[in-house]
Amino acid sequence: MEVLELILLLLICVVVSSALDQMIARVSLPLIQIAVGFVIALVIPHLANVYIDSEVFMMLFIAPLLFREAKESDRIQLWKNKTSVLSMAIALVIASVLIAGFALHWIIPSIPLAAAFACTAALGPTDAAAVSALGSTISLNKRQKTLLSGEALINDASGVVSFEFAIAAAVTGAFSLKEAVGSFAVLFFGGIAVGLVLGFALKRGMLFLRRRGYVNTTMHVIYEVLSPFLLFLIAEELHVSGILAVVAAGLLMQEHSGNIVPAETAQREMVSNSFWEVIVFLINGVIFVMLGMQLPKVLHPETMGGTRIPVVFAAMFAVTALIIVVRWIWLIVGGFRYKDPESGLRGIKTPGRTVKEALVTTIAGPKGAVTLSIIMTIPLYTQHGNAFPQRNLIIFLTSGVILLTLLIADIFLPVLSPKVVDESKERKLKLARVRVLEGVIRELRQTLDEYAESDYAPAARLALMRYRRRLMRERLSLDACGDMVEEMAQEITKVQQDRADEIQKQSYDIPVAERAPFYALLREIRASLGYFGGMEDTGAKFESRKGRIFLKLVRLKKRDYNDDQVARTYYDTCLFAIELEHAAIDYLNEVKENEPERAEVADILLEEHEASLQSLWGRIHYGQEYSADAEAKERELCGFLYRAGETGPMRLIGDVNTPLPEGIRNVTGEQFVKALQYADEVDANVLEMELNQIRRMRFDGDLTESEARALREEVYLMQTSFFGH
Repeated sequence: MEVLELILLLLICVVVSSALDQMIARVSLPLIQIAVGFVIALVIPHLANVYIDSEVFMMLFIAPLLFREAKESDRIQLWKNKTSVLSMAIALVIASVLIAGFALHWIIPSIPLAAAFACTAALGPTDAAAVSALGSTISLNKRQKTLLSGEALINDASGVVSFEFAIAAAVTGAFSLKEAVGSFAVLFFGGIAVGLVLGFALKRGMLFLRRRGYVNTTMHVIYEVLSPFLLFLIAEELHVSGILAVVAAGLLMQEHSGNIVPAETAQREMVSNSFWEVIVFLINGVIFVMLGMQLPKVLHPETMGGTRIPVVFAAMFAVTALIIVVRWIWLIVGGFRYKDPESGLRGIKTPGRTVKEALVTTIAGPKGAVTLSIIMTIPLYTQHGNAFPQRNLIIFLTSGVILLTLLIADIFLPVLSPKVVDESKERKLKLARVRVLEGVIRELRQTLDEYAESDYAPAARLALMRYRRRLMRERLSLDACGDMVEEMAQEITKVQQDRADEIQKQSYDIPVAERAPFYALLREIRASLGYFGGMEDTGAKFESRKGRIFLKLVRLKKRDYNDDQVARTYYDTCLFAIELEHAAIDYLNEVKENEPERAEVADILLEEHEASLQSLWGRIHYGQEYSADAEAKERELCGFLYRAGETGPMRLIGDVNTPLPEGIRNVTGEQFVKALQYADEVDANVLEMELNQIRRMRFDGDLTESEARALREEVYLMQTSFFGH
């Protein structure tokens, strides 16, 4: 029961720390999670002492993390930098283990040499994911990213293997170099071989099932998530390294689909990536919380094992300093020998730059989740039944080194390598998105013109309005242009509100209860046209509290659009909305004529309001047999209620018992039914239309490959959400 309580508490802590990360700026998420764990350990100390079996811990935490890292790594870049990566991931780990291990044993003799090596071996793996989770942003070049990702991938395995040998020596009390080399070879190469064989079998098995149509997105994700656990268990049963098996299989099971992929493949990849992001986030979060839960143990004498607290902290700082210094020197030497493929110069020709880049790469490799996962697997007892020497102290020291490396990265990386935000790139992507949306809207309008009376028209009109809303939001986010669009949109809102007040003053004698349904419908209609941010309420607001209450109650009430009275109200409301669109169009035409500096923006908005007018027109006359030409029909319908001053006082709302004008049938309910019936089909087709627009623009050179890829991913995400719904 305690383990279940611990799991639930850890998950709650991860959620809480994620919320705190949004509230607390300039502090990295891992540090917040450590702080939350520290507080929990003080409040509920007994949960911090719950022991989880080492093999279970390794399988649950390390295996999925390494499998995901392997699948996401760039094999081409890893191969190009194989010498540097292997040097850092294997040779550097061994050097750090020996140097820091001897130093730790010298500072605290009560920690046996084998146990000290186990501690420093656990500190071998770096956690590049921890850097990405830091609150501060940093900038790394391609080689630095490759070295860090490749090192984090391979040194996890080398660190785990070294740790297992050191633990074996500490548990049994015996160590044979010959046997160690032989066992290492079996574990290392055996793990790789088993991983490659199993990875190949799993990959071919998935392809076999997929070609026969037996695999959907859900099954694919489950299959992929279960793979690392299965790989680890089988490899361990065969007495080879489960960690290396997971890494080798992950590298082999990578899938490369090219730039343009089928929508189904893209959706599967996006769902898989999203699921893995959640899993990796939870694993990292849980382990950092557990790290924080280890820190209060310094207050207990049993944790110190008779060692004075100043000595413990001295050892912690010394081990941290040695690991960083050895790593920095190693990277400087490697950097001096490295030959830049572009300039052809070796790093020794630019020593200052090489030393700085080495320092950044050094600090950008803090210890994290994998290190804590490894150190938590220290057994409780030796082979002879004795308690493992200084187990709690070793765990505390390791936790302290992890915390120090994270703090150093969080503090110094933004200073040494601040990230430069490429605002022009973001703006270009927004402009590309605007061009794509404009193209889709043009195509949708042409389709509506051709099939205005089809069953798909009501759903297509709603889809068009959603795209117009997306387009307007993108335009408003475009710096100065967006400011001008927003300013003119606010002016239009005022013009429309003035026109609404002019019309509505003739209807103040109508009871609030009768006006409320009209206002509620008006707000819905304007929202469906693409108005947002309060603009949809224009002409649909009560000044009195009583009116506002009535309006809220009416919005909660379900309407029967087949009812003649509701249809009459809907008809009147559309006419009113048409009048507001005319007011906007008249104003924009004046701006175009009298203000050349704003004529371009006015022209853009004029097109949008004319489309709104056309949409309202289509709603009123959908399926109608009416012989008058469009202009005469519009004048007759608008004049039916609203030309105040020409024929005397006009009322906002006609008598709901009065039938609709001659030639106009009640098709309101029919439109809503068809809009609902064909919504999914139309939405799917419009998303395909957007993908085709992106492909055409990319083919014509109007989009760069990176822009096209980013825009395609956005559509794939919407398709995933759509089909999941």
